[in-house]
Amino acid sequence: MPPIGLIEVRAVTSRAELPIFGATVTITTAAANGGRQLLSLQRTDESGQTEPVSVQTPERDNSLSPDRPKGWTDVTVSVSHPDYDGIVVNTVQVFPGVTTRQEMVMIPRGGMPTDQGRTEEFTVPPQGL
Repeated sequence: MPPIGLIEVRAVTSRAELPIFGATVTITTAAANGGRQLLSLQRTDESGQTEPVSVQTPERDNSLSPDRPKGWTDVTVSVSHPDYDGIVVNTVQVFPGVTTRQEMVMIPRGGMPTDQGRTEEFTVPPQGL
C-alpha cells in the first residue's frame, strides 16, 4: 500500500480569522497525462474547515536526504465563495504520515461590478532538506 498524507483546508477572513461557511474547496494534483486529477471537491463547514483528504505520497525515506527524489506530493488548492475574492495556492506539499493544514485568508469583495471575479494566486516554494 502506498504511503498516504492528509490535507485539510480552512477558509477564514480578516486577522481575526473569522471562519467562512460554504466556501467551495477544490484540491487537485498532477495527472500522468499532464493534466490535473481531482482529489476533492467539498464545501467548508461552520468552522471554515474541510474534511481531511487522503493524498498518495512518495516513501518517507525520500525526504530524509537531499540526494533522493522529493519526499512529498504537490497539490493545488482553490477556494471560492460568492462574497470573497478567490484564492489558488499551487504546489502545496503533502508529506507521508503528516496532516498538512492549509489556511486560506479570503478578502471580502466590494460592491462594485469591477470587484467581481478576482482570484489571488500563490505558489509555495519547495522545502529545503
